[in-house]
Amino acid sequence: MMNIEPIATDKIWYLKRINLFQAMNRDEMMDLAQKTTMKNFRKKELIYLSGQPGEYLYLLKKGVVKISKLTADGRELTLALLKPGEIFGELEALGTGETGAQAEAHSDVIICVLRRKDLLDLMQMKPDLGIRLSKLIGFRRRIIENRMENLIFRNIPQRLAALFLELKEEFGRKEGDEITIGVPLTHEDLASLIGSARATVTEVLNDFKKQGILQAAGKIFIIKNIKLLEEMSC
Repeated sequence: MMNIEPIATDKIWYLKRINLFQAMNRDEMMDLAQKTTMKNFRKKELIYLSGQPGEYLYLLKKGVVKISKLTADGRELTLALLKPGEIFGELEALGTGETGAQAEAHSDVIICVLRRKDLLDLMQMKPDLGIRLSKLIGFRRRIIENRMENLIFRNIPQRLAALFLELKEEFGRKEGDEITIGVPLTHEDLASLIGSARATVTEVLNDFKKQGILQAAGKIFIIKNIKLLEEMSC
């Protein structure tokens, strides 16, 4: 169950580092900090469900959040894994259409929550905030559209290779010639990210390991040969 965290002393520092709010002055930032609430969610806990009214905008402070939706045949398809500093729930909060998506804590997370009413008031006072938010919505939609195209036009090995290249950009940590993906992922998680069955993902991962492309350490994956991975994605 979600727990409300006492207001942290670093809240303004954190809010300033979210691109959406960087144009605000000190007084505006202090007002924003008073209108936001810090909340904790445990791993696997739902933050909001598909079809739920968009009452809040969420700002991720710590941890990883999974955005997903159910396909027509009832399978879960992961649309995005979000890292600290990202916002989500913007489509629902602005009522831009039914997304059919839900948000879940992929790890234990701390989230800064802003009420929809306060967001709309801020957008009236700061028109550039609405412009930035519109750009973000457009960017997110392009990412989702690209992922859907990958599901249609690429085979499973290509999808999985492209996914690891994407994860490298978002969560990669370079260590010598290797790149560690800094977010724990099960085979089921990977299957949900590329629209495949877990058994098929396991088979392809074993092939990647045999070729020296990847190495697994529990739920953490290490890219051993980035060039081969790039070739596999084409």
